[in-house]
Amino acid sequence: MKGLQKNHPMKFFFSNLIVKFASIFLVFMILPECSTFGPRNNQSSLIILQMTLQKDELLLDELIDPRFQKVTLRKGDSTYEFSENSGDYYYFQNLKEGQYEVYDAVHLLNRGASDFPYGSTKQTPKIDIDFDKKDIEATRLELKPGTVVFMGTFHVKVNFKYNAEPEIKMVFSKNLEDEEAAYDYLYKNYPKNGWGQKAKTRAKFLQSIGK
Repeated sequence: MKGLQKNHPMKFFFSNLIVKFASIFLVFMILPECSTFGPRNNQSSLIILQMTLQKDELLLDELIDPRFQKVTLRKGDSTYEFSENSGDYYYFQNLKEGQYEVYDAVHLLNRGASDFPYGSTKQTPKIDIDFDKKDIEATRLELKPGTVVFMGTFHVKVNFKYNAEPEIKMVFSKNLEDEEAAYDYLYKNYPKNGWGQKAKTRAKFLQSIGK
């Protein structure tokens, strides 16, 4: 009986240890959903901007899909940087109602999708996108409270020139197919998120009017 009593503290210790490990495991499993990406309240809105980037720079970072490190929208005199990025999509969350338009975008050379710069022989340290008036006007939208809105897609292609500034070609497009794909992508990647649920509702609406 004494031997059994001595084992009780050990059993309690191991049981406690198992519970702690299980708790830590559950936290890590749930962690992706526990982020700051989500609507602040019912009046909060989200803008989705898609930007693809193609470069002819055959360096190490091109093994990784190139991303823009900075994408900014403008509303009046205020500017807003993206809150979250997934694939080619840039999300601007918890915005208030009003008129928004694209402002600028920056890609740091030889960084790709990571935050670790590599050595480079290029003189230009970054690709700074200057949107012309036509493109800015094309992205302009009136944001309403509690909505998820697709602003459009910019396809950016950069050709590097020897001892010269890189040549940047840019095409803007916005259609129902791309819009539906943007909402579908958001919902599939954030199914339990408030933005994902709003995107799902919006996608269903587009499907209904497309029939």
